[in-house]
Amino acid sequence: MGKDNLFNKRREEREKRRENILHQRPSNWLIVCEGAQTEPNYFKGAVNAINKNIEEKNKLKVKIVGMGKNTISLVRSVEDIQNDIDEYQKAIVPYGKIFVVFDKDSFRDETFNMAIKMCYDNGYIPLWSNQAIEYWFLLHFNYIDNKMDRTMYKEKINQYFSDSGLKYKYHKNDKDIYDKLCAYGSLEEAIKRAKRIHLNHMNDTPSKSESCTTVYRFFEEVDERLEELK
Repeated sequence: MGKDNLFNKRREEREKRRENILHQRPSNWLIVCEGAQTEPNYFKGAVNAINKNIEEKNKLKVKIVGMGKNTISLVRSVEDIQNDIDEYQKAIVPYGKIFVVFDKDSFRDETFNMAIKMCYDNGYIPLWSNQAIEYWFLLHFNYIDNKMDRTMYKEKINQYFSDSGLKYKYHKNDKDIYDKLCAYGSLEEAIKRAKRIHLNHMNDTPSKSESCTTVYRFFEEVDERLEELK
């Protein structure tokens, strides 16, 4: 059986299970990341910070998985992750939202665009960055809409931290990167900047949308969930 047929078969099996769903678990989320450290560390920090202000019964229960896979392979792996979860058969709805985090990097345009389309086709929320998630980090400090090669990101991040009063050398496995970005930059401004830039690229394909990111959509989903809890 080919990969596409296997992928479709698993999706059909999942849909059959959903026919028996009576309730939803809107606070159970899944984040599947391309990277094994950078993205998982960032989102773990984000979820921990968000949950500090939510009462226990309503806290976000987020499973974060770093796959070490890319684009189309990453999207296809989401179904495998769900099928491998022991609690899956017991849970009425395992995940209210599923996010897939990946970068353009040097992947072919058609591969990148197809991965995003596959996310939408399967009801996942793609959090993509062109060229890399470090571009999202830069937006915590400044509005950047010009093309910038990803090899320049580290130097710029270090410069912005230094200008903000922190002597810091960025490294991908930093477990506290979320806290540092919020302390020395601005998450609120990053969201505004990213959304504005994304809107400016609405007539472009994602592969042609450089520099651009949709990571801000995660925080919009968080805000929406918090509004529901009021």
